[in-house]
Amino acid sequence: MSLILFALLIFVLLYPLWVVHRQTLGRHEHIERSPKEWGAGFEDIEYETFDGLILRGWWVAAETRKAVLLLHGNGGSRNGHRSGIFDLGRWYHERGFSVMMVDMRAHGESEGRRIYFGIKESVDLLGWVERIDPNSAFSWSIHGFSMGAATALMMKDRKPDRFERVVADAPWIDFHTLARRELWRRAYLPPLFYGYIRFIAKRVFDIDFNAADNQKRSKRLCGERILYIFESQDRLVTPLHTKILKQICPDAKVAIFDDVGHVEAFKGDSERYLDTLRKFFGP
Repeated sequence: MSLILFALLIFVLLYPLWVVHRQTLGRHEHIERSPKEWGAGFEDIEYETFDGLILRGWWVAAETRKAVLLLHGNGGSRNGHRSGIFDLGRWYHERGFSVMMVDMRAHGESEGRRIYFGIKESVDLLGWVERIDPNSAFSWSIHGFSMGAATALMMKDRKPDRFERVVADAPWIDFHTLARRELWRRAYLPPLFYGYIRFIAKRVFDIDFNAADNQKRSKRLCGERILYIFESQDRLVTPLHTKILKQICPDAKVAIFDDVGHVEAFKGDSERYLDTLRKFFGP
């Protein structure tokens, strides 16, 4: 009996560790497409992060002073297989934007093994934007999906004057609620394990769940030019996040797309999606 109890104790202690490890791994993939498909000239760009990783992306220059940074979500890349981010880059470029498209750390062709839910990613991208535009010659916007949307909010919060507009497609607002729900969905860990999970994430993997939460951040960003996009059939960022956002910031600009799932609004209803962007950015 004592051996069984000991084995059970080891399982209870180590299984959550394995879960956090598995759920914070990135996803690398070969980048198959390039802005040559748009008929545009572009530059392959690289950036070394504060912790020594090499990130890779594209800079697609335009004639105007407008620039947009496009950020994929967890498990994505510049290829944009699910969100359509690659085709969205073409749309921005045709509207006169210089387009910066990147693989965030641990994704696509960038180095790294682990994700940090926007915490380290936002530091990476702020540094990279400063490298691309050290003299603030461009008027910058950010368009992010899921974790990329959360990263965009963090960047705007840290440097509000650096970014004129933000489009946040499917950002989580209450990270703690999302994490508790996903721990059950993905690993059958009940809520009573959440404190231990947070401890492991912070102490073992240097991931602070409090820093990933967007409730206080969204409140600070009230009044900024931010377009929040949510999908009604999203099983990850559920309608609860929209409700919390409207409670925190009643005047937040929100567009909800019906009958599509997580970050599928652009591919599912591109006409309305692009019309929403046109209205947000203006002529």
